[in-house]
Amino acid sequence: MDKLIKKISEIEAAAASVMEEMNEQKSSFTAQIHEKTASFDRELEESTTKQIKQLNLSMEEELHRQLAKQESGGEKLLEHLSQVYEANHTILATNIFQDMIKE
Repeated sequence: MDKLIKKISEIEAAAASVMEEMNEQKSSFTAQIHEKTASFDRELEESTTKQIKQLNLSMEEELHRQLAKQESGGEKLLEHLSQVYEANHTILATNIFQDMIKE
C-alpha cells in the first residue's frame, strides 16, 4: 500500500511540475503575444501617420496647382475684359447713355 501511495505522490508531483511548466510557458507566450501586438500597433500607427502626411502633402500640392490655374485664368479674363473695354468703351458708354435717355 505504501508503494501505491508513493507512486501516486510521484505522479501528483510530476503532474504539478508539468502544470507549473505549462503555466510558465503560458506566461511567456502571453508576454510574446503582448509584445508582438504592441509592435504591430506601433508599426501600424507609424505607417498610417506616414500615409496621412503623404496624402496631406499631395492634397496641398493639388490645391496650390488649382489655385495657380484659377489665378492665371482670372488674370487672363481680366486682361481680356480690359482689352474689350479699351477697344469699345466709347460704344459701351454711348449704349448705356442711350438706354438711360430712352426712359
